[in-house]
Amino acid sequence: MKYTVTVGGEAFEVDVSGGRIALDGKPLDAQLHTVVGTPLRQLVLTGRSVTFAMVRQEEGWTLLRAGEIWDATVVDERTRQLREMTGQSVGSGDQVVAAPMPGLVLRVEVQVGTRVKAGAGLLVLEAMKMENELRSPIAGTVTAVHVESGQRVEKGARLVEVAAPVDPCEEGR
Repeated sequence: MKYTVTVGGEAFEVDVSGGRIALDGKPLDAQLHTVVGTPLRQLVLTGRSVTFAMVRQEEGWTLLRAGEIWDATVVDERTRQLREMTGQSVGSGDQVVAAPMPGLVLRVEVQVGTRVKAGAGLLVLEAMKMENELRSPIAGTVTAVHVESGQRVEKGARLVEVAAPVDPCEEGR
């Protein structure tokens, strides 16, 4: 499985296949271990061990090591492709969630005025006999719902619009 990992604003491609790992196409001898019951992780990279704290956040992770803090996100290949197809990006600003492919709207889980967190489910779209939950790319308020349950949609159809909070202190509430 391929992932795009962004740490401190720098993006890397990580390919995890079986017991092998490649970073930006270069094979690595790496293992990541969890210290049970703590946020600590031990990374063993080409024989060298590094311990750090890894704390889950709403839109990714916070890494802490030796007094330094980095924000990190991990996006799998499928999610990255869906974001590219629908023109979504993670970040601030108002967002339109569009249909990544033609399908049938099974459920709409929000209405105008609903406050959502980044990653919250907005609706479920059935496409190619699979249910796909489309999630909010940002924290904010739903400003428009363009579809209803049972409606067929084409690729690129506008489904839901989410406005970012005007006051950054409201983000994630």
